[in-house]
Amino acid sequence: MRGARALLRSGTFAVLAVVLGACSGTASTSIRSATTAPTSTVSTSTATSAPSPRHTVKPATVTVAVTGDVLPHASVLRDAAADANGHGYQFRSMLAPVASVISSADVAICQLETTLSQTDTGLTTANSFVSPHELARDLVAVGFDGCSSANNHSFDAGLAGVISTRKVARLHHLRLAGPAASATTPGRPALYPGLLEVAQLSYSYSVDNAIEQDTSRPPANAPWMRANLYPARQPSGIIADARRARASGADVVIVSMHWGNMFDPMPTAEQRRYAKALLTSGQVDAIIGAHPHVIQPCQQIDGRYVLYSVGNFLSAQGPAAGLPQASEDGVIATLTFRRDARGRLHQSLSYLPTYVGPGHVVHRAAAGTASYRRTVQAMSAMGAQCRADAM
Repeated sequence: MRGARALLRSGTFAVLAVVLGACSGTASTSIRSATTAPTSTVSTSTATSAPSPRHTVKPATVTVAVTGDVLPHASVLRDAAADANGHGYQFRSMLAPVASVISSADVAICQLETTLSQTDTGLTTANSFVSPHELARDLVAVGFDGCSSANNHSFDAGLAGVISTRKVARLHHLRLAGPAASATTPGRPALYPGLLEVAQLSYSYSVDNAIEQDTSRPPANAPWMRANLYPARQPSGIIADARRARASGADVVIVSMHWGNMFDPMPTAEQRRYAKALLTSGQVDAIIGAHPHVIQPCQQIDGRYVLYSVGNFLSAQGPAAGLPQASEDGVIATLTFRRDARGRLHQSLSYLPTYVGPGHVVHRAAAGTASYRRTVQAMSAMGAQCRADAM
C-alpha cells in the first residue's frame, strides 16, 4: 500500500474496498482481509453535520482507522532493541501482522501514550514513559498518519519532553493532536487533507499524571496545555474547538478522549455525559476513547459513534504484569464517512480484534479465540448497534 500512502500525502485518497448501504437507513459494511479472520462488523447509520463552508458539496468518502494505546513499557523497548541487532530500536516486526489493515485506511491514527526522545536517552523507567525516536519512524512505516498525544503521560519528561516529541513527530511526518510545545499553538488539531478533510482534537483528564488533584490545572510552566484538559474545557469548550475546525474547512471532526477508569470494562457517568453532549452537538462526528487499557463498548448516539475505550495496541500489560487478561486486547476500528450529494454525512464502523502476544507482537485475534470473544462481548455490551455479525 505504499503507493496508496503516497497518494494520500499528495492530497488524493486511495479507494478502500468497502461496500456501503445505498440508502440512508441502516445497512452494514465490512472490511476484510483474505489472510485473516473476518472483521467484526457493526451497523451503518446516518448523521447530519454542517457542511464545511470552504468546500463545494459533492459525494466523497474517507476511511479512518484508529487503534488503542501505544504504551511501550521497558520490556517492549528491550525487545525492540534486540530486534534492531545493536542498531537502535526496531518496532516494525511487532506491528507487521496488522500493518496491512492500518495502511489500507485513508487516515490511520494511534493513541501515543509516551513522549519521544530525539537522542534515545532517559527512556522508560517504571511509570514514566519515554520512547526512542524510532517508534515514530516505525509507526509511520506501518501506515500510521498521526496520533493523539494528550494523556496523563504527556509531561513525563517535562516541557523538554513535549518539545522533543513534537520535533521527532515532525521529522518523521507523524501528525500529533495534543499538547503543543509553546503557547503559540495551544490545543491545535491535527488535520488530514483530502476529498474529505479530517480534523482530530485531543483531550485528557490530565497531562502530568495528576490523579488525586484538580486535573483542570495544567503544569505551572505550560499554562497553554489547559486547552487539552477536558475538565477545564468542558463539553462547551470542546464543541467550540470542533466548530472552529469546521469553520477552517474540516468536513469530519474526530475527538480523542483520554478518560475513564483503568481496567474498568464499562464507561463512567462522566464519559457518557461528555459523549452525549459532544455527539448531539452537530459539531463532533466521532469520539475515540483511551486510558482504561481494556476495551469498553462502542455506542451510537444521534447516529454517531463513540468508542469509549479501544484498549491497548502495543504494551506489556496482561497477567504477567499482574493485570487483567483483557489488557492484552485491542481493536483496529475503521470508521467510514461518506458524504452524499445533499451534503449529509453517513458513517459506519467495523473493527478487527487484536492482542499483544509473546515478544510484544500485535496479532489479529482469530475468530473463536478467547481474545476475540472478549473483544466482541466488550464492544457490544451497550447495545445491538455494535453487535458483531455471526461468523
